[in-house]
Amino acid sequence: MIHGRPKLNKDRRAKSIENFRAKGVPPIAVILGTIIEFFGGLFLVIGLIVPVVASFTAIYFLSIIGMKKTKDHAEYVAYGKPNYELEAFLVLLSFVLIVLGAGPLSLDGLIGL
Repeated sequence: MIHGRPKLNKDRRAKSIENFRAKGVPPIAVILGTIIEFFGGLFLVIGLIVPVVASFTAIYFLSIIGMKKTKDHAEYVAYGKPNYELEAFLVLLSFVLIVLGAGPLSLDGLIGL
């Protein structure tokens, strides 16, 4: 949510689109990424449709890993250079949430999803 909220602002979103366009990322991908970052993060925090949101989050971070590997020539662990260690961890965490769900104290658990 922290990374998505600033991009909800029109000026900041335009700047992000411009920055990612230089890497060959289409503007719609930046907009969808913003939605996943902010609203997906919100839904994960409150525990609403967690397996669905976690699936989109996994796809999102897998695409970031792909972009970092191809555009930035990142390695899994690289000190002082581009890496995708955190993104790989978040993909694994997303898979855990897909399999286990949010738990009984989440909105999913309270409404029986």
